[in-house]
Formats: sequence, structure tokens, C-alpha cells
Amino acid sequence: MMYGKENQMAQCEAEFKGPSWDVAFEVMERLTTSDLDDVEPFGFADGLSQPTVDWEEKRKISGDQLVYSNVVSLGEFLLGYSNEYNEYTDRPLLDPASRGAADLLPALDQPYKKDLGRNGTYLVIRQLAQDVRAFWRYMDQAANSNAEQRTHVAEAMLGRGLDGTPLMPLQNKPIDGVGKDERDRSYNQFLYDSDPDGIRCPLGAHARRANPRNADFPNPVKGPISHLLQTLGFGHKGLRDDLMSATRFHRLLRRGREYGPGLSPEDALKPEPPNEEERGLQFICLNGNISRQFEFVQGAWMNTTKFDGLSEESDPLLGNREAVQGCPVSNTFSQPRENALRERRNHLPQFVTVRGGAYFFLPSIRALKYFATVGS
Repeated sequence: MMYGKENQMAQCEAEFKGPSWDVAFEVMERLTTSDLDDVEPFGFADGLSQPTVDWEEKRKISGDQLVYSNVVSLGEFLLGYSNEYNEYTDRPLLDPASRGAADLLPALDQPYKKDLGRNGTYLVIRQLAQDVRAFWRYMDQAANSNAEQRTHVAEAMLGRGLDGTPLMPLQNKPIDGVGKDERDRSYNQFLYDSDPDGIRCPLGAHARRANPRNADFPNPVKGPISHLLQTLGFGHKGLRDDLMSATRFHRLLRRGREYGPGLSPEDALKPEPPNEEERGLQFICLNGNISRQFEFVQGAWMNTTKFDGLSEESDPLLGNREAVQGCPVSNTFSQPRENALRERRNHLPQFVTVRGGAYFFLPSIRALKYFATVGS
């Protein structure tokens, strides 16, 4: 993967491809990206919700997490450090006497071993083709061609406004004139505690599925007695209590890079030209445990039809609409309404198609030097 600063990508690539490039590499395929100004192809501001990594390991993992926190243990993203279970993810540990191992750091949990994984991580890549025209045509049909309502339906499915503002009240209002990073952080400061039925943000919305923002207990803990009762399984039981795992065990460091030309909602409703270029996202994420983080989010939250007590609906943006065991229908989307029946939308098309993907071990600099030593 090559990254360059704005308007400097060509220079960066020229410097990267030094005299030995052709000796070491042969380019067989190249996945390009586009600059849509931090807006993904459907038209929503992208990359707003990211965990805050506890780089200095100041956060002590002890007992239950009673309230949601965006701060996540370093070991959730870098191998060789303790994770949210206060454990160390499995990784390759070497005998200090083995060839090339002398320069590797010792394992923090097993100091008599050299840690080949330390400061490395696992990288997931997926190429996601997005049918932007089908997306906005469905929204237009659902809104009876009312432009304002069309946007409202799309925002309900995503769980955020087009500009990234959450559908839930912000804990701290954003300050005018601040930089993008500060704005993104302010747009990430909200919870779903005040919306247990999904009136403001539907339960099945994409943003709510990707990060439910819940703690270890389904109900707020108000004191030691409340904590004890919930630990023992007593107390008030709501319809959706204990249906979801605590968020802190399944966070991702995610980035999306757009590809293909931009297309506004208005232009998406116009006739499609011949040989139109494909649009989508080059999705990448970093995590310390692919099965517990990326695959869990995809399987247990995105594509399941049983998320948070729902039925017959998968993620409205990413869902594949395939029938699953015990649920032949997965192409609906429901919007609860206060003091009224929920609004149910049927026959959602598949808006996103996975073109390909791969899992990689992303080694540290020390690990790369080790591979060069043992491979020489």
C-alpha cells in the first residue's frame, strides 16, 4: 500500500520505487483510489467513528466496564500487548537462541521468549463495489420522489446525516471553526442509551450495527447492589437485554479509500450512461484478532438478521440479502415510530458487492529485519 500527501502521490511513488523495485517486484494488479473529499460513494461523510487507542496503557483492565468508553486497550490493535480481556493474543514466540532472533523484543507475558509478533498487527482488505444508482433510486421510490424525504430515509438506514452528524444528541456540541479532526471527534461523542427502541436511530441502522456503543451490562449500573443483581442475572429484563456482546471486545481501526468517480444523489437518478465506471471503497482495517473483531462485526452484527432482537433484516447498506437458516427473508428495514406502528420497508436490493479481499500479517520493522535475516 502506498500513501502520499495531497498532490504529492506521484512524487511519493517515484521515491518509493527506487532502482531495485523491478528486481524485487512485478506489478500484476493495481487497485486505485479516488479523492472524493472524505465522502464515500453513497454520499456520506466517512471515517468519523474510530476508537481512541490507549497507547500509553494508562487504562487498567479490572472487572466490568460499567459505561461505554471509546478508549480501547493497545492489545486490541497491536500484538504483544494486553487486550480488553487483560490477556495477550496468540502470536509467534521464538527461542532467543534461534537464528535472527537476537534483535527481537522479549515477550511481555513470557520474557524468556522473543516476540516475533510484537508491534505487528493483522490487516484486512476488502474491495467493496457500491451500486450508487440502485441505492438512490430505492430511496427515491421509498420517498415518493420527495427529495427531503429521500435523504431522510437514506440517513435512517446509515444512522447518520449526510454530513456525518449522528441521529442521536451529541454529548458536546461541535464548535464552529475547528479543524476536521476535532469535528470528527465531536461527532463521535454520543450514546444510544436514551433511544432503546430505535425511535431516533433505527436499531438496524448501519452505524448502530457497526458500533452499538454498549458497555458490559445492558442496563445502567447505579451502584454496587445494581451491579451485583445484574452480575447474578436478576433485575429488570427488557426485550433486548443481553442480546449483544459488549462493544469493547470488537472494535476496529478502519479506513476507507474511495475508487471511481463521484455521483450525486440527483445525478444517480438520471439514466445510466454506457460503460459506466464502477464505484466503491477499498476497505482496510487493523485488529489484533480477526475472528473476534472483523469477522464478529461482519457476522454477528452486520449480516445477522437477529441483531438487537430484530428479524428479517440485515445491514441496510452492506447486507447481502441472502436467506439464512431459520430466516428466509433478510431484505427488510424497519423504522420504529413513537406511539405508532413501525414503518417497514421491503425488498431492499443488494447495494454493496464484495469484489475480493484478503487477510495479512502486518509485521513490525524488527520482524521485517528478522525475515530478511532468516531468508538470506
